This record gives sequence, structure tokens and C-alpha cells, in this order.
Amino acid sequence: MPLYWRALSSMNAISVLAYRLVATLAAMVALLVAFSVLATAIPLAMFSYGVQHSHYLTVSFIQYLNPLIQFCVAVLLLHEPMRAQGYAAFMVIWVAIAVYSFGAIRAYWERLKPHAR
Repeated sequence: MPLYWRALSSMNAISVLAYRLVATLAAMVALLVAFSVLATAIPLAMFSYGVQHSHYLTVSFIQYLNPLIQFCVAVLLLHEPMRAQGYAAFMVIWVAIAVYSFGAIRAYWERLKPHAR
């Protein structure tokens, strides 16, 4: 049996647990801050890279996909209750994606057509 168990035998379990929580609080906060900085900085850096190296329309299309993915995760995986307003917003986003896609495809085909003189 480790030596510290004998030293702690006179203390109750709640006191030991409280001490361990307080003693490790600074380290836990530091780790949470470090991971939250990474969780914020990495997507921001990737977005910045994407904006610099791709078309703005592509980036805006991808920004429409984020709410759709969050909605699908919430409703399908987490079984969140959804009101009619949520479904209406979901449909508005899909309509916006359809309008954008139609415009982008049309512009692409217009560029491919040979210009008549």
C-alpha cells in the first residue's frame, strides 16, 4: 500500500476529493483555455486560407452548409425537439442553397459557351 494512503487515513474522503479538485483547478483551467484557443484558431485559420485560395462564392456556399449540418446533428443524432420555425428556417436555407447553386451552375455554363460574334 502506498505511503500516502496511511497519511490520508485520518482524513475523510470528501476532504481529500475537495483538496484534489482545488489543487488541480488551475491546471484544468489552463488546459481548457489552451484547447478553446485551438478550437477557435484552427477553424479561423482554415477559413482564412480558404478565402485566400478559393472563390468567394465557394466560401459563401460552405458557410450555408454549417447551419444545415448543425441542424441535422441536433435533430437526427441528438433528438432535439424542433418547432415549426426551425423547420421553416431549414427550408429557407435549402432554398438559398438551391438559388445559389442554380446561379453558379448557370454562370459556369455561360463561361463555357463560345461567344457568338
